[in-house]
Amino acid sequence: MNAARPTHPQIALTLLDLKRAHQEARANADLYDDEEARDDLYDVEDAGTETLRLIIAVHGWPGHSLVGEAGADAAWWIAHHSEDRAFQRQALELLDSAVQAGEATRDRLAFLTDRVRVLAGRPQLYGTQFDLGEHGPRCFAVEDPEHLDTRRAEMGLSPFDAFDKLVRGFYSLPGPADSGGSTQ
Repeated sequence: MNAARPTHPQIALTLLDLKRAHQEARANADLYDDEEARDDLYDVEDAGTETLRLIIAVHGWPGHSLVGEAGADAAWWIAHHSEDRAFQRQALELLDSAVQAGEATRDRLAFLTDRVRVLAGRPQLYGTQFDLGEHGPRCFAVEDPEHLDTRRAEMGLSPFDAFDKLVRGFYSLPGPADSGGSTQ
Protein backbone atom coordinates (compact mmCIF):
# COMPACT_ATOMS: atom_id res chain seq x y z
CA MET A 1 0.00 0.00 0.00
CA ASN A 2 1.10 3.50 -0.72
CA ALA A 3 1.79 5.57 2.42
CA ALA A 4 2.52 8.72 0.43
CA ARG A 5 0.16 11.65 0.51
CA PRO A 6 -2.86 11.13 -1.75
CA THR A 7 -2.85 13.08 -4.99
CA HIS A 8 -6.47 14.25 -4.49
CA PRO A 9 -7.12 14.86 -0.79
CA GLN A 10 -10.22 16.93 -1.61
CA ILE A 11 -11.83 13.84 -3.15
CA ALA A 12 -10.88 11.88 -0.04
CA LEU A 13 -12.66 14.48 2.12
CA THR A 14 -15.76 14.25 -0.06
CA LEU A 15 -15.80 10.45 0.23
CA LEU A 16 -15.26 10.60 3.99
CA ASP A 17 -18.10 13.10 4.35
CA LEU A 18 -20.40 10.82 2.37
CA LYS A 19 -19.44 7.81 4.48
CA ARG A 20 -20.02 9.78 7.68
CA ALA A 21 -23.41 11.00 6.42
CA HIS A 22 -24.38 7.42 5.60
CA GLN A 23 -23.33 6.17 9.02
CA GLU A 24 -25.34 8.92 10.72
CA ALA A 25 -28.43 8.28 8.58
CA ARG A 26 -28.11 4.57 9.22
CA ALA A 27 -27.82 5.10 12.98
CA ASN A 28 -30.96 7.24 12.93
CA ALA A 29 -32.99 4.95 10.69
CA ASP A 30 -35.36 2.40 12.12
CA LEU A 31 -35.66 0.49 8.87
CA TYR A 32 -38.81 -1.25 9.99
CA ASP A 33 -40.96 1.51 11.43
CA ASP A 34 -39.72 4.94 10.36
CA GLU A 35 -40.42 5.55 6.70
CA GLU A 36 -39.03 9.10 6.75
CA ALA A 37 -35.72 8.01 8.29
CA ARG A 38 -35.53 5.12 5.83
CA ASP A 39 -36.11 7.51 2.93
CA ASP A 40 -33.38 9.81 4.30
CA LEU A 41 -30.99 6.85 4.40
CA TYR A 42 -31.81 5.93 0.81
CA ASP A 43 -31.28 9.56 -0.28
CA VAL A 44 -27.85 9.55 1.36
CA GLU A 45 -27.00 6.23 -0.30
CA ASP A 46 -28.11 7.54 -3.69
CA ALA A 47 -26.02 10.71 -3.27
CA GLY A 48 -23.00 8.61 -2.36
CA THR A 49 -23.49 6.33 -5.33
CA GLU A 50 -23.82 9.22 -7.76
CA THR A 51 -20.78 11.02 -6.38
CA LEU A 52 -18.66 7.86 -6.46
CA ARG A 53 -19.88 7.16 -10.00
CA LEU A 54 -18.65 10.63 -11.08
CA ILE A 55 -15.31 10.18 -9.34
CA ILE A 56 -14.85 6.83 -11.08
CA ALA A 57 -15.76 8.34 -14.46
CA VAL A 58 -13.01 10.96 -14.10
CA HIS A 59 -10.31 9.18 -12.08
CA GLY A 60 -11.09 5.47 -12.06
CA TRP A 61 -11.42 3.60 -8.77
CA PRO A 62 -10.33 5.90 -5.92
CA GLY A 63 -7.42 3.92 -4.58
CA HIS A 64 -4.74 4.66 -2.01
CA SER A 65 -2.60 6.85 -4.31
CA LEU A 66 -5.55 9.03 -5.28
CA VAL A 67 -7.39 9.39 -1.94
CA GLY A 68 -5.31 7.68 0.75
CA GLU A 69 -6.28 4.63 2.76
CA ALA A 70 -9.18 6.32 4.58
CA GLY A 71 -10.58 7.73 1.34
CA ALA A 72 -10.27 4.35 -0.39
CA ASP A 73 -12.07 2.72 2.52
CA ALA A 74 -14.84 5.32 2.25
CA ALA A 75 -15.19 4.59 -1.48
CA TRP A 76 -15.57 0.90 -0.68
CA TRP A 77 -18.15 1.73 2.03
CA ILE A 78 -20.23 3.74 -0.43
CA ALA A 79 -20.12 1.01 -3.08
CA HIS A 80 -20.87 -1.68 -0.50
CA HIS A 81 -24.01 0.13 0.69
CA SER A 82 -25.25 1.29 -2.71
CA GLU A 83 -28.75 0.25 -3.71
CA ASP A 84 -27.69 0.22 -7.38
CA ARG A 85 -26.78 -3.43 -8.02
CA ALA A 86 -25.30 -2.78 -11.47
CA PHE A 87 -23.07 -0.11 -9.95
CA GLN A 88 -22.00 -2.53 -7.21
CA ARG A 89 -20.97 -5.09 -9.81
CA GLN A 90 -18.98 -2.42 -11.69
CA ALA A 91 -17.37 -1.28 -8.44
CA LEU A 92 -16.44 -4.88 -7.66
CA GLU A 93 -14.58 -5.22 -10.96
CA LEU A 94 -12.79 -1.92 -10.42
CA LEU A 95 -11.94 -2.77 -6.81
CA ASP A 96 -10.54 -6.13 -7.91
CA SER A 97 -8.24 -4.34 -10.37
CA ALA A 98 -7.26 -1.86 -7.65
CA VAL A 99 -6.34 -4.70 -5.30
CA GLN A 100 -4.18 -6.28 -8.04
CA ALA A 101 -2.44 -2.91 -8.46
CA GLY A 102 -1.85 -2.49 -4.72
CA GLU A 103 -4.33 0.39 -4.54
CA ALA A 104 -6.93 -1.29 -2.31
CA THR A 105 -7.08 -4.03 0.30
CA ARG A 106 -8.11 -7.65 -0.16
CA ASP A 107 -10.40 -7.60 2.87
CA ARG A 108 -12.59 -4.92 1.29
CA LEU A 109 -12.69 -6.93 -1.93
CA ALA A 110 -13.88 -9.94 0.08
CA PHE A 111 -16.70 -7.96 1.67
CA LEU A 112 -17.90 -6.48 -1.63
CA THR A 113 -17.60 -9.84 -3.39
CA ASP A 114 -19.84 -11.42 -0.77
CA ARG A 115 -22.31 -8.54 -0.87
CA VAL A 116 -22.69 -8.78 -4.66
CA ARG A 117 -23.05 -12.57 -4.51
CA VAL A 118 -25.65 -12.51 -1.71
CA LEU A 119 -27.72 -9.84 -3.44
CA ALA A 120 -27.63 -11.96 -6.61
CA GLY A 121 -28.94 -14.95 -4.64
CA ARG A 122 -25.62 -16.80 -4.70
CA PRO A 123 -23.67 -18.24 -1.77
CA GLN A 124 -20.91 -16.01 -0.50
CA LEU A 125 -17.23 -16.96 -0.57
CA TYR A 126 -15.87 -15.33 2.60
CA GLY A 127 -18.69 -15.37 5.16
CA THR A 128 -18.84 -11.61 5.64
CA GLN A 129 -22.57 -11.02 5.13
CA PHE A 130 -25.19 -11.62 7.80
CA ASP A 131 -28.95 -11.28 8.03
CA LEU A 132 -30.46 -9.98 11.25
CA GLY A 133 -33.39 -12.21 12.11
CA GLU A 134 -35.51 -12.67 15.19
CA HIS A 135 -32.84 -14.88 16.77
CA GLY A 136 -29.99 -12.49 15.99
CA PRO A 137 -27.43 -12.36 13.20
CA ARG A 138 -27.17 -15.33 10.87
CA CYS A 139 -24.55 -15.77 8.21
CA PHE A 140 -25.91 -16.07 4.69
CA ALA A 141 -25.08 -19.33 2.90
CA VAL A 142 -21.41 -19.92 2.12
CA GLU A 143 -20.02 -21.81 -0.86
CA ASP A 144 -17.69 -24.68 0.05
CA PRO A 145 -17.79 -24.04 3.83
CA GLU A 146 -15.01 -26.60 4.47
CA HIS A 147 -12.49 -24.19 2.92
CA LEU A 148 -14.00 -20.97 4.26
CA ASP A 149 -11.19 -20.12 6.69
CA THR A 150 -8.56 -20.79 4.01
CA ARG A 151 -10.27 -18.32 1.67
CA ARG A 152 -10.71 -15.83 4.52
CA ALA A 153 -7.00 -16.03 5.37
CA GLU A 154 -6.06 -15.41 1.72
CA MET A 155 -8.05 -12.17 1.89
CA GLY A 156 -6.53 -11.03 5.18
CA LEU A 157 -9.65 -11.86 7.21
CA SER A 158 -9.77 -13.49 10.64
CA PRO A 159 -11.14 -17.03 11.01
CA PHE A 160 -14.91 -17.23 10.62
CA ASP A 161 -15.59 -18.23 14.24
CA ALA A 162 -13.84 -15.08 15.51
CA PHE A 163 -15.74 -12.90 13.02
CA ASP A 164 -19.06 -14.55 13.91
CA LYS A 165 -18.36 -13.84 17.59
CA LEU A 166 -17.55 -10.22 16.75
CA VAL A 167 -20.81 -9.80 14.80
CA ARG A 168 -22.83 -11.37 17.63
CA GLY A 169 -21.07 -9.13 20.16
CA PHE A 170 -21.96 -6.07 18.10
CA TYR A 171 -25.61 -7.01 18.46
CA SER A 172 -25.09 -8.23 22.06
CA LEU A 173 -26.65 -11.57 21.24
CA PRO A 174 -25.14 -14.83 22.43
CA GLY A 175 -25.69 -18.09 20.63
CA PRO A 176 -24.27 -20.56 18.17
CA ALA A 177 -23.03 -19.45 14.79
CA ASP A 178 -25.51 -21.71 13.05
CA SER A 179 -29.16 -20.98 13.71
CA GLY A 180 -30.44 -22.99 10.80
CA GLY A 181 -28.24 -23.35 7.75
CA SER A 182 -25.80 -20.48 8.19
CA THR A 183 -22.96 -21.91 6.09
CA GLN A 184 -24.77 -24.38 3.88
